[in-house]
Amino acid sequence: MRQVLASALHGLRREAARLPRQAKRRVADDIRRDPYLVYILLASLVLSVFWVWHRLPNFATRDERWRVVDPVETVAAVSDDPSLGAFQDGVTTWRTYGAAMYLSGLVLVPVAVAAALNGQFEGFLAMGRHPGAAYWTHWQRTPAWIWSASILLARLANVAFAVGSVYVVYRIGTVVRDRPTGRLAATFTAVTWALIVLTHEAGEDVPSLFFFLAAVYFAVRYLEAGERRLFYLGCLCGGAAIAFKLSGGVSAFVLGGAYLLRAYRSEEPLRAALVRPRLLAGGLLVALVTIAVGYPSILFGAPSQFSGRVSRAFSTKSTLHGWRDEPNWWWIARGALHGVGLPLALGFVGGIVAALARIRRRPSRTSDALALLLVGAGVFIAVFSTWEYVRTHNLLPTFPLLAVVLAVGLVDLRERHRTVGRVLAAALVVTTAIYAGVGTLGYASEPKDQATEWLTTHADRGDTLETYVRDPQESAAPHWMTVDYVPGYAMDRVQRRCPAFVEVNSHFALASLAPESWSLWAQRHANPDRAAFLRDLLAGNVSSYEVAARFGPPPRYLDGGERPPVWRELLRAGTHPRSVQYGDPQDIGTDQYTVVLRRTGPCDAVGFSVRGE
Repeated sequence: MRQVLASALHGLRREAARLPRQAKRRVADDIRRDPYLVYILLASLVLSVFWVWHRLPNFATRDERWRVVDPVETVAAVSDDPSLGAFQDGVTTWRTYGAAMYLSGLVLVPVAVAAALNGQFEGFLAMGRHPGAAYWTHWQRTPAWIWSASILLARLANVAFAVGSVYVVYRIGTVVRDRPTGRLAATFTAVTWALIVLTHEAGEDVPSLFFFLAAVYFAVRYLEAGERRLFYLGCLCGGAAIAFKLSGGVSAFVLGGAYLLRAYRSEEPLRAALVRPRLLAGGLLVALVTIAVGYPSILFGAPSQFSGRVSRAFSTKSTLHGWRDEPNWWWIARGALHGVGLPLALGFVGGIVAALARIRRRPSRTSDALALLLVGAGVFIAVFSTWEYVRTHNLLPTFPLLAVVLAVGLVDLRERHRTVGRVLAAALVVTTAIYAGVGTLGYASEPKDQATEWLTTHADRGDTLETYVRDPQESAAPHWMTVDYVPGYAMDRVQRRCPAFVEVNSHFALASLAPESWSLWAQRHANPDRAAFLRDLLAGNVSSYEVAARFGPPPRYLDGGERPPVWRELLRAGTHPRSVQYGDPQDIGTDQYTVVLRRTGPCDAVGFSVRGE
């Protein structure tokens, strides 16, 4: 076993030294042979980077904060106590999400250097000293420019991985069939709304996608050439995908499928082609070593945290989500429709049907590669079918795989019926680009950013903003402004506190106005007294306060509306890119709805009074 590992690692070191030069030559050759590739990659870059600074210095999601903070926890721990034990404590503080810690640490180096040169290194370390601090305190005691620079650089790293993913899809399509296939598959991926959304937040989804697709690429190459180094490179990339996100483990099924199909198609006797323990053991060890190195908690002596991460990943998906209680198929359908849009989702269904017919009708290298891609997508869906809720970002890896499957079907159709194939491909590209483009343009006019800008213009330095959410990500406030977080049960005593501004939004406060049948969240926060006070407050019936501004589309329940039928809700998800709550959560649509109230006179020191009474 030791010899197998040594041989595999020696081969990988040799390949690793050659890989950057080979990749550079490959990209240059592809651009020279296919002039359209540059425009596809440029389109991906423009869509991914457009308004990528949204919400800064605030966070797009809760998870974004922890991904940025993750490496700073270790720096802060070592700064307080320069010892190995402190270093290990820093690595294991809170939750360490695998290789995302390395990526965030790398992009934060310029920020740390700039902070040190400006004499604000303590402000930089404040990011990592969050245990015991309230969310608002943690956010506001760290200088705004440090948050903005850190988050922006982490998002730009995702942009780079997204453009890289589009290129890898191009390579997969080219190897599976030809360059027109690769070009079309890459175009579909470039205008995939789910990918664009995830480049607008710091996280592990896009880096994991890149390495997962690289593993798929090497699996397809191995299926074609049967070279050991390609299998090892696939295992290396698969291990890296897992190190970023556990769902990257589906790459093992794709590589295993490539191994079996290669053996089945080989001219050697089946048993000899199938039983290759050296190759399998080497690949497994390469993947395990990559995962171990990729998880800081394993590398630096806390493997129990990794096992806790694995168990948490499975256990949390087996419980109901706090917003909706819906059947599993609804979550998958809504996530897919929202992630790519209705036209492309229908195209994917047609591509799957065409691929299955092709595989059954004529075995070939392309058919075998299509089988691999369908296995990958099928395993993802099979896993998700056991979850209680599925978000769009969970489905992300399936979209590029199905984009290649669809591209093969469209190129096949174009060869048989040229006009029909070209018109159908153009229609799918244009409609999907419009869907993604509308969603992307929405980042330039997000309601919470508009609310923040309004407060920046209308509030004075000494004014206080009262909010009923404990996390800045769920609110809209200038970083410099004094913010008073008040629990919901004390909402009706606002006149005793007498803040200059009050902010309510759909995440918590307005949920009290929703009927209990609206969602699990509405049931949890049902409170008739709070709802009555909120109605008076929003109607302008509470003395000393008036609604100064509203931002974003209001939830339907505010006007007495009911949830639409399932079919209409799913249809809307596939035709309105900013219509549903996206992730953990990256607020979109009504989840950005924000109401700002302004004090208009002296407050009642006793309690609240209703005008006209």
